[in-house]
Amino acid sequence: MKTYFLIVVIISLAFSFGGCSMKDNFEYKAIIVPESKNSVTLNDMNSAAEIISKRLKNSPGIQNEDMKLDVTENQISLTLSKTDTSKILSVKKIITGYARLEFWETYENSEITGYLTKANNLLREMKVVPEVKDSGIQDLSASQNPLFGVLRPMVTEKGDPLPSCLIGLASETDTAKVDRYLQIPQVKDLFPRDIKFLWSHNPYKYGPAQGLYELHAIKVTSKDGKAPLDGSVISSARAVTGKSSSDIKIDLTMTAEGSIKWARITRENIKRCIAVVLNGYVRSYPRVQAEITGRNTEITGNFTKEEANDLVNIFKSGELPFELKIEKEQIIKSQ
Repeated sequence: MKTYFLIVVIISLAFSFGGCSMKDNFEYKAIIVPESKNSVTLNDMNSAAEIISKRLKNSPGIQNEDMKLDVTENQISLTLSKTDTSKILSVKKIITGYARLEFWETYENSEITGYLTKANNLLREMKVVPEVKDSGIQDLSASQNPLFGVLRPMVTEKGDPLPSCLIGLASETDTAKVDRYLQIPQVKDLFPRDIKFLWSHNPYKYGPAQGLYELHAIKVTSKDGKAPLDGSVISSARAVTGKSSSDIKIDLTMTAEGSIKWARITRENIKRCIAVVLNGYVRSYPRVQAEITGRNTEITGNFTKEEANDLVNIFKSGELPFELKIEKEQIIKSQ
């Protein structure tokens, strides 16, 4: 009986110690390559590797001496020793996380509603008839209103435009159709040349209809077509909680150069909306009440706590110069 008890104790201790070391006794290897290999140079790959290194260093539980990066013109080889296997999914998100943050000037809905009506009329003359299926758009004849059959204009019951850069709502299944209509050359020519349309990341949360996405009117003010302000001016970031635990925001601190640009943009757009765009989707569109001269600003967008923390790491470490993917990976038991 004593011998049996001793064996059980030894086995229990073995599993106990094995469990303690399990997390730190693996090596994670990954081959990281550009999502698109067009015009990627060794300098580009070195820049991407530097940002990955910063992101991993900012992540809890990863030591500098446990990380090795080898860079070639075609790939980045990452080796993480003493890996906590429960964090590998997080590591993969850190490596490939691509957060393109942009601040855009916008058109007011009242400035665009007339163009939408002209576009709807032109599509009717062109005999474009959409198939309306579960779009959430009601009381509109598809044959008479090809565009408004899939895009609900943001107007009051009297037809007056609602103040915002939000110009319409469409179901997720109809967003591609709206995009196609607005890209028809004859329709596109009706609108100002400096306009572009972006959809919201999240469904519209007001009103009775559910699952409708917002279409926003963005004003392109630069010659190169880029946003006047982007994530390159962010020097630090942190996730903050608002009045409720689900109200997660990201507090950003800009560089001196960024704060000067931000002051100019807000000064020139008082009483107008600025669209905060992340990876091509509108996350929020606050209306500017006064010039903002400080280096701090805050972005909202129905972030989860995990998403906010991932974005904070990305903003603090810098944006990747291009999108990356993991081509190969393996987890090796350390000897």
